Amino acid sequence: RLEPVDRPARGPALPLPGLPRPLWLLPEPVPLSERDQRPWWRGPLTLLAGPERIETGWWDDGLVQRDYFIAEDASSGWVWIFRTRTGNADAGWFLQGMFG
Repeated sequence: RLEPVDRPARGPALPLPGLPRPLWLLPEPVPLSERDQRPWWRGPLTLLAGPERIETGWWDDGLVQRDYFIAEDASSGWVWIFRTRTGNADAGWFLQGMFG
């Protein structure tokens, strides 16, 4: 005969690590300009959260190192931007997605 197993009571769900993800990702990242050491897209962006470091391709020749941020602009709301961490030609700020 099987006996019931005592299980601890479930507490509140723990948040997933990392920052939230946007609902809309762009097909390709859009380069952003920088003014007064701030990323700029339709106006200055204010960094709200981050960085969240994402790295991939370290096992092959496709190394990608990015620091992602949630930023806000005065008209469009929250956007997901990143800054590359390598000193190559693709360095700088990029728009990756937008929150709904």
